[in-house]
Amino acid sequence: MTAFHTRSASVLHALWEHAERGSDAPVIKLIPEPGREELLRYDTLVENAARCAAALAEHGVGRGDRVVLCLPTGQAFLTAFFGIQLLGAMPTAISVPMRFGGAAGVEGQLKDLAGYLRPAALVTTADVIEALPHLVDTHLVDGEQLLARATSSDAPKHPVRLPKSEDLALIQCTSGSTGRPKGVMISHANMAANCEQFISAAGWTRADTAVNWVPLYHDMGLFTGVLYPVYAGADSVLMPPSRLLRAPADWLRHISAHRGAVSAAPNFAFGYAAARIRDEELDGVDLSSWRISICGAEPIQPATMERFFERFGRWGLPATMPLPSYGMAEASLIITTTRPEEPLRFDSIDRRSAAEGRAVDAEPHSADAVRIVDCGRPVADTEVRIVDEHGQLLGENRIGHIQFRGPARTLGYFDLPEETAATTDAPDWWKTGDIGYLRDGGLRITSRAKDLIIIRGANYFPSDFEQAAEKVPGVRLGAVVAVGHQPEHSDTEELHLIVETELDGEQHEPLRQAVRAAVTSATGVPPAGIHLVPKRSIPKTTSGKLQRAKARGLFVAQDGLAGLPATSAQ
Repeated sequence: MTAFHTRSASVLHALWEHAERGSDAPVIKLIPEPGREELLRYDTLVENAARCAAALAEHGVGRGDRVVLCLPTGQAFLTAFFGIQLLGAMPTAISVPMRFGGAAGVEGQLKDLAGYLRPAALVTTADVIEALPHLVDTHLVDGEQLLARATSSDAPKHPVRLPKSEDLALIQCTSGSTGRPKGVMISHANMAANCEQFISAAGWTRADTAVNWVPLYHDMGLFTGVLYPVYAGADSVLMPPSRLLRAPADWLRHISAHRGAVSAAPNFAFGYAAARIRDEELDGVDLSSWRISICGAEPIQPATMERFFERFGRWGLPATMPLPSYGMAEASLIITTTRPEEPLRFDSIDRRSAAEGRAVDAEPHSADAVRIVDCGRPVADTEVRIVDEHGQLLGENRIGHIQFRGPARTLGYFDLPEETAATTDAPDWWKTGDIGYLRDGGLRITSRAKDLIIIRGANYFPSDFEQAAEKVPGVRLGAVVAVGHQPEHSDTEELHLIVETELDGEQHEPLRQAVRAAVTSATGVPPAGIHLVPKRSIPKTTSGKLQRAKARGLFVAQDGLAGLPATSAQ
């Protein structure tokens, strides 16, 4: 493939170029709480990042090192992120734990991550540092103290050495859960390519302000809230992720107040906003500026989109605005997307034909119809193909394995050459692990080959929940299956656990509560249902491996759990 042209060699190059506008430079507006706003102009961010880099160098961080960022959305995160890159090091952002019940889940996550990435430093909050044991060969750096040093005018600055295109810019974790994720290596060339691809496809200009609540450890939040606007030279508004759940109207109010043109969210957020925001909370709100919306990170439900646009249309929300997209960390972010001028499109295909690998149209309101959203065409210089289980190319309307290649494709998984090789198909095709089909050049996603559970846009490995549940006395080891199930009329998946036990019936409710507490403490995700079953109820292969896909089918169909105590844990 020929070299892909980008207007800036890297996002860091773009940041420095836009910072040269001085007092006219773009601004990142941080709203940590209602009524409080912090302005961070690009030229100030550049200076702060240079001082941050000097401070990190004193902690022994250098070129080629990995640095784990465990910070909330805010100036400390932004300053450290770009300061790390200035040193030629690679940030890896992870979520800040919400609670420290013995810090067991936090310790396990960070120990696994430190053992895998071997980071030179962990930049995090004082609370996390206090809760952690000593991590060998890893400096624990207080993010607020680092920010204080970075914003001190008399602190030394690190010399500015902008990166080469082939240098690594980021290692993105593939799972938002505990355990040992794969580290997706993204070069500065990959990152710049995806920025160029999406802002060109969306027509994103300097005049288009982004409003973002998605956490910055999530690739959607990082790219749409920070990297895309920095590359485009546009303003952005960042609000804490917690505000969406506590006060979803804040999302729309900020779009109105700051004339936001761009905002991204998983499917669940559109449904949550439509259900929870009251009319009186939108007094004076005008959403007519919101012209670019990215919906992705989890399966897109047409009914959710329809409810959202019908609900907020009278506040000026453009009817043709949604941009369903498909992407993954291994593509930097976006692989396919619709365009702003295009309406929401979806197919109604026959469920039985789909099971046979064919996308055949069905009557939209028939019982056998499945609605599949068009996730758009590939972005510039990116190719998508569908192959069967043998790697043979399939034509349009044939359902199979999705592969892609392009300039934003990852270099591979950090320190995992075998996993990287297993996920590539010569020449340069990447196996996404997802299932779908092509129609009229647009990609449709029908299911996942992987066993990932997607809850509110975050990916979780089933094994994380299963291992936490197995530690509870009364649960049979190796006999727990975690499945994601999306009930009808719901906007996102729920976590359900199928658990084998030999305890008597009177002990079942205490066991459910204990499993719920253990899983919630370890992962931060409360199960919606815990289904206790007798031993040898969970399907396994002849080699003893859990058959999650079969177990999921039994659960969704309900038949497999008939007569079993499948009481939801509330």
